[in-house]
Amino acid sequence: MPATLRWNRLVIAAANEQEFIAAVFEYFPQLLQLPYDEVEMDITGSTEITEDAFRSIALKLIGGEAAEKKMLIRIPESVERYFKHANLFRVVDIDVVRAVPRNGRNADPGRVKANINAGKFAAKKTKGPAAPDKTERAPQQAAPVELQPQPATPPKRPTGKVPYTGPGWLVDVETGQRFPINDRITVGREAPADVVFQVPTISKRHFIIRRGESGFVVEDMRSTNGTYLNGLPVHEPMPLRDGDELVVAITLKHPKGARIFQFSTKPA
Repeated sequence: MPATLRWNRLVIAAANEQEFIAAVFEYFPQLLQLPYDEVEMDITGSTEITEDAFRSIALKLIGGEAAEKKMLIRIPESVERYFKHANLFRVVDIDVVRAVPRNGRNADPGRVKANINAGKFAAKKTKGPAAPDKTERAPQQAAPVELQPQPATPPKRPTGKVPYTGPGWLVDVETGQRFPINDRITVGREAPADVVFQVPTISKRHFIIRRGESGFVVEDMRSTNGTYLNGLPVHEPMPLRDGDELVVAITLKHPKGARIFQFSTKPA
């Protein structure tokens, strides 16, 4: 496993997305169980962290035992925007490790060699006139080019995804209750919301799921405590896929008091 856990520090150096997610699920709970009030996690050695992989740690950083620890996370510059979109800069301390520009003396030899081969660096001039080239060369004659008739280009097939036109369901994970979605459904604390949960941290009109051009999308209705799709906050209409998780009314003081839903396109 590409991870090390020593003292109060977890270092994850994963080569791909699957290794990164596996390391987070195996070692992050162990990091939180260490008898230290302050812990650190370093993921700068992970070469590929996609937004899907980032979702595996987004909720872990603000829920459960993580909320009781002071945490410092060192991240590569490539994932900085993920942390900003999830507002995690307000929850944990973030140290962004940025690439330092190299000068000529400290340049990467591999890159210099590649640049030279590509002709990006001119050869140094030598003192004195260059020796004339005495090699005789035969005159080059261009060979005749015979043009061939080009076949007609066949029409391209459309490559866009086929829009999903079937029904959807919003499933309350706690109770298992399923709410059918035909064209749209609104979740809130009171009417006129279609699905009502009288929870103080849920806004009157919290979020809406509606049918878009290519399927269903979820949109936060400027709620007080936000709507999260697979661990990331919803700032604009986001497309939904079967099995996606929606979390509403999550707060830093009450990370376990959120309402959790699942979007489904499959009948019960």
